[in-house]
Amino acid sequence: MRGNYQGRDELRARFTGWLEVLAYRVRRNYLRDRGRNPLSVSLDEIAEDRFAVQDVQRAGVPDQSNLFYFEEEQLAAAFANLPAMKKRILTMLFALEMEPEEIASELGCTVQNVYNQRSLALKRLRKALKGGEGHD
Repeated sequence: MRGNYQGRDELRARFTGWLEVLAYRVRRNYLRDRGRNPLSVSLDEIAEDRFAVQDVQRAGVPDQSNLFYFEEEQLAAAFANLPAMKKRILTMLFALEMEPEEIASELGCTVQNVYNQRSLALKRLRKALKGGEGHD
């Protein structure tokens, strides 16, 4: 009887090993194929003129250009010098109070891209306010 269980355990071990290798290869192939055809596009790859043309229409917000009121002229100038996509993301986040998930679906990008663009825009504004030129 003991030898019979040992044979089953060895067979299970071999089968489990084969299954792990198979799962690894399928996962590797899937990730490799998906890398060739990404489902999303980075905001950096989209032309900025597309952001300027497509205005977000939200209830009760007639004009996006006047959504921010800046007390400091230096901040207003720094914001005006931001690229269109960064301005649009900051406007959607802070003036229109949209969630990053909503912005990502509206712009056709990932939520991580929204977070990255927000971070880069705020970093650029801080640099401009500290006396730098405000460029990345």
